[in-house]
Amino acid sequence: MSFQRLLYFLFFFLLFIQAQAQDKYSNFKAFNSIPNQVETYLYKNLENAKSVKERLAYLDTIAQIFDKTDLADSLLFYGERLQKTIAELPATHPAYKNFYYYGIYYEAVAKRKMGLLDEAIATYIQGLERLNGTKDKLYANYLKLGLAEIYLQKEELQKAEDIINQLLQHKETNENLDALVLTTLGDLQYRNNEWELAKATYTKVLQLPVTKNLDKLSCRIKLNLTKLQSPNISASQALNKFQQIKNDCLSKGYYGYYIQAVLNEGYIYLKEKNYKAAEIALSTAYINTVSWNRLELQKKVNRALVDLYVTKEDYKNAFNLMTQYEAVNQTIASQQNERQVRELEEKYKSLEKEREIIKLQEAKLKDQIEIDKQRTIKNAVLIGFLIILVPIILLLIVYYQKLQAQSEINRQQEDLNRKEMESLQQEQELKLARTSLKIQTKERKRIARELHDSIGGNLAAIKLQMNKLDLTTVTAVSVKKQLDSTYSQVREISHSLLPEEFKEQSFVPIVQNYMEQFNDPEKQTYYFNAYPEEAINKLPKKLQVVLFNMIKELTTNAVKHAKANQVMIQLNDSPEDKSLFLMYEDDGIGFAPNNSEGIGLKNLKSRIEELQGNLSIDSSPGKGTVISIHIPKHQEIASNENSL
Repeated sequence: MSFQRLLYFLFFFLLFIQAQAQDKYSNFKAFNSIPNQVETYLYKNLENAKSVKERLAYLDTIAQIFDKTDLADSLLFYGERLQKTIAELPATHPAYKNFYYYGIYYEAVAKRKMGLLDEAIATYIQGLERLNGTKDKLYANYLKLGLAEIYLQKEELQKAEDIINQLLQHKETNENLDALVLTTLGDLQYRNNEWELAKATYTKVLQLPVTKNLDKLSCRIKLNLTKLQSPNISASQALNKFQQIKNDCLSKGYYGYYIQAVLNEGYIYLKEKNYKAAEIALSTAYINTVSWNRLELQKKVNRALVDLYVTKEDYKNAFNLMTQYEAVNQTIASQQNERQVRELEEKYKSLEKEREIIKLQEAKLKDQIEIDKQRTIKNAVLIGFLIILVPIILLLIVYYQKLQAQSEINRQQEDLNRKEMESLQQEQELKLARTSLKIQTKERKRIARELHDSIGGNLAAIKLQMNKLDLTTVTAVSVKKQLDSTYSQVREISHSLLPEEFKEQSFVPIVQNYMEQFNDPEKQTYYFNAYPEEAINKLPKKLQVVLFNMIKELTTNAVKHAKANQVMIQLNDSPEDKSLFLMYEDDGIGFAPNNSEGIGLKNLKSRIEELQGNLSIDSSPGKGTVISIHIPKHQEIASNENSL
């Protein structure tokens, strides 16, 4: 089943659950279409606007409504349209800088809400570069504040803190900006687990007179305060507060905060083991995030649903949702790539137009040269009748021009030859690299064979001879133990770690027994599930060895580095895709995939590359780790796994 079909199936399944529980849990509202709070007359007025300034005003009004309701797709569309329309005004127009800033702001906010964080950062920086050196410090500070909020979302807390400290020192007096900066400071303190400081900061913002006019900001602060207070109050009190915030946000059209309130309700129900209510609450939030294309919120709700199904021991649904979580990540990356491709295509088209203009200019120049040449010849013929020397000089000039032209042609030919030589050189270097790789692979095979045949044989012979001796001293016993250990290591390397139990037991029980040794009823729980188990047990033994080594690598990292208390590993055989999917998740300390790559991770990537599979890692410091591995079943195990 493809990701798209899985999404549709899950979407309608959740709609069914919502309909079945409508009477009992009527306080949850699922929108299977995007709520529209833009009045029809605004669209008509925009269409009939006669001046550029009038169109800009209507575009800004519509974008503000979509910003309020958190409908990111529509906000992005009108933000980009606002920027295209402002280009029709001269930069000196009084309204130019205001609408230019609004267009940049709406585009960046929409990208952040859609999960396109890197694109949002680029948009903010573009606006700051444009404002650099101007007197518009207020606009620049709003853009910097947006950057700080994105860095918070990306868990790059130091960058966010630097910007917030800079904004706290700004000299321009603007009460709205001050309230927003203080709220973002509270968010930073929340992320740094400075909960008492965060509570104090949020409370201070709520007490500001200007906050009474910033209704959406008040909802945001109340939501965060309730999340901070919920561990210290009863579940019913927390539910009542979140329901009040949820209903308030829904009535005012703050749909993003409405979803976050529903998500928090679901977690409380899950904590209270009211799985039915939790499933309905989270399913409602999931339906809305899908219909509104809020990918970042969709990821959060997806993770909550995974936690719910793991708690219920419904590992099949948990795996499906984990797969969908990976699909959402890929969708975000795909959208970023598609937008980058479109930008490159536009740049390419512009470049092609410039080349055509250059060609036309060259053609025009050649025609002009030809005309000048003809004029020169005519003048030479006329003057030649009177002065013999003048035609000779003219002939020399023409000859010199031909030499110059020939020199230019020779130079261009040399450039072409040089580029061709560089291309051939690069091709030769590529061939040498491939040959080197083959030689390395062959050398690895030889070393493995020598370990097994030479060193392993010698160690075995020495071991047999020592067994015949009377080994009673402490030193002799120690030497014998070291020899046994060395012999076992050589066998393990040369035989690619093929345990004897693979010949006697099925694959799934072996892995489950291995995982069981890490379980501690009071501290940590390690799960392993295979679906379907019968098909997994029938995999080739060599492939089972590779999978077992991968699982050992992941589990070892969870114990030694991640310090995880809970680990879940799911192995699925997909007959339709002819592939294996290995999903790993832990609640450990996490890490930054782009900044750290130890030996264990390198070994794991090496094994996956040998199987022509692919690896996806979703992790950040303090947030645990999710690893998705895809292996095509038709691929053969690499040669160093075949030497058993």
